[in-house]
Formats: sequence, structure tokens, C-alpha cells
Amino acid sequence: MHQSDQFYSALPKYKAELVDGQMYIAGSLRKSAMVLGYMVEQLGAEAVLALCGKELLQDALIEGYGSGENEQSAAIADFTPVDLWYYPPQKLASDLRLSLFRAKGVYVAGGTMAVKLGEDVFMPDVFMLANHKRHQLTDYYLDGAPDLIMEVVHPYMRTFDYGVRLTKYAQAGVAEVWMLDYERQTFDPYVLLEGTYVLQKVAGDWYESKSLPTFRVAYPRLYESIKEMGLQLLTIFEMNFPDTQYDKVPAQKGYGWGSVPFVPRLDLAPVAITFPEFIAWGGEVKFEMIGGKPVFGGSETTTKEWLGLLMMTLGLKETIKYLPKEVWSNVL
Repeated sequence: MHQSDQFYSALPKYKAELVDGQMYIAGSLRKSAMVLGYMVEQLGAEAVLALCGKELLQDALIEGYGSGENEQSAAIADFTPVDLWYYPPQKLASDLRLSLFRAKGVYVAGGTMAVKLGEDVFMPDVFMLANHKRHQLTDYYLDGAPDLIMEVVHPYMRTFDYGVRLTKYAQAGVAEVWMLDYERQTFDPYVLLEGTYVLQKVAGDWYESKSLPTFRVAYPRLYESIKEMGLQLLTIFEMNFPDTQYDKVPAQKGYGWGSVPFVPRLDLAPVAITFPEFIAWGGEVKFEMIGGKPVFGGSETTTKEWLGLLMMTLGLKETIKYLPKEVWSNVL
């Protein structure tokens, strides 16, 4: 298998999120390490050296190999192909967003739209925000909890989604989360009560949101479109929100792509990424191969920034594991 094919086959979802100062790709630090390893192998030792400098790279080699050893510990990257190709769950998420896009009286987004929850950043598959809360919106992210989040759960990400993700959503005060488990074709609506999510009972043909009254879904039909090719406009939602006028409020702190100079704080061990750094350097969640080289975020600039963010997430001792010692030695 070609290296780029191996990379894409091992990626369950195109999500890059900030959790406790670390950049999680597809809900996993092992997948973050996979992306880092792929970038290091394809971009070469010079790309790493340009960010960390010779002295720090030399220290990493000493830590990683010792004074005379050629063997080093195994990398944590997970290139294992996922059990289910990413397209069906991603398609369902896109169908949901498309079907709600023109809803009146509520703001609907998701996918690559970032949501700032404390110092963490998540990218829900779908989120809904009542019109009177649109002051939370900025050009680059939603600042604070939306009213309702929908997550299409991929089998590979189930542990993360039902664990870390729900925990973080609860801590941030997200009032309601609908978990749609693609493989099991289940519908699990959770409502936040006294800081804890409580799974709601569903019965009949419709379920009405607790956080957005009048919004309801014919949940037994949620998975009708998953085997259809192309995007589908689902007719499974009903709502009656007041179509109030609103004005978009600009970001109060001015954070956005390029708002913070790119100066990655690198060390042998992981270094916590701040929210401004993540938003300023993350760019668009896009993985491409152009001219035989990986391009992340749509440009060479954002590719370098992604490399810096992943090196901060995993540390230089992990970074050097993806090329032989002699390759590193040749650039010093």
C-alpha cells in the first residue's frame, strides 16, 4: 500500500480538536502521532530542524538513542486501517447539516467550525444555537456552549466520544447532546442535569429537544440516507422558532487564523497548546497530497504550523522516532 493510502485508510474522521492543551486528530493521540509521523517522513528532517533548532534536536537524539545506541523505543503512531471507511458517518453528518442549514430562528453549523469550550476546542458534527445567543459567534469559532450538539459516532471514536467528549461538553455546560451511533444505528439524547448528562427515554415516532422547544426529529428515520450516494435533504425535522433579527458580533479578543505569530514552544516533552495558538495556527482541517508532499490546512504555511502544533502535542522525543538516527545526524 502506498504511504499516502495507508495514511488515509487509517483516518476515521477529519477532526482536529484541542483537549487539555493537546491536538487530538480523530479523537486520538495515537492518530495525532500518525499524522506527525506521516509529516516527518514526507517533509524530512530539515522541516523539523527549522522549527526546533540544532541544540534541541541534539538533546532529543541523546534522550532517544543514548550515547551509543542505535535502537529506540517504538513510536505511538497508529496506522492501522479503521474497520469502517469514514464516508458513511461523514455523509450522515453532512446530510444533517444540509437539512438544517436554512432553518429559521436558529443558527446551525458544524464540521470544521470550531467551538471554544473553556480552553478546549471541539468540532461537533452539528451544533444549533438559538438566535438570541448569536453574540457568541465570531469569524473563526463559537465562543461558548451551543444549545444542542449532534455527534455522529464512528466505531473507532466511540470510546472518546462517549467518554472525553461528553465529559468536556458537560463541564462546559452544553445543555443537550444527541449521540448518533452509526454502526449501531442508535439515537441517544442526553440532557444536562446538575452537571451530569442523563440519557432520555425515547418512544413513538418523534423526539422533541429539551433545550430548543418545538424542535423535534423523527429519530427512527435518522439513518435512511446512509446508503444513498451524494448528499441528501432529510425530511425528518420539524421546528417553529421565532424568526428574530440578529446582528453578528465580531470576536472580542480578535483571535483567528494568523492573529498570533507562529513561534512554536517546543521541548523534548509535550508542551500545552493555548487556545489562541490553536486558532491562529490550525487553519482549515484539510489533508491533501500536492506535488508528492503532504499539505495540511490548504497551504505550505499551515502545513508548517500543523507540524509545530503536533510537535508541541507529542514532544520532540516522539517526533524523532519517525526517521532513522543517521537521517537526523545528517542535518546537524
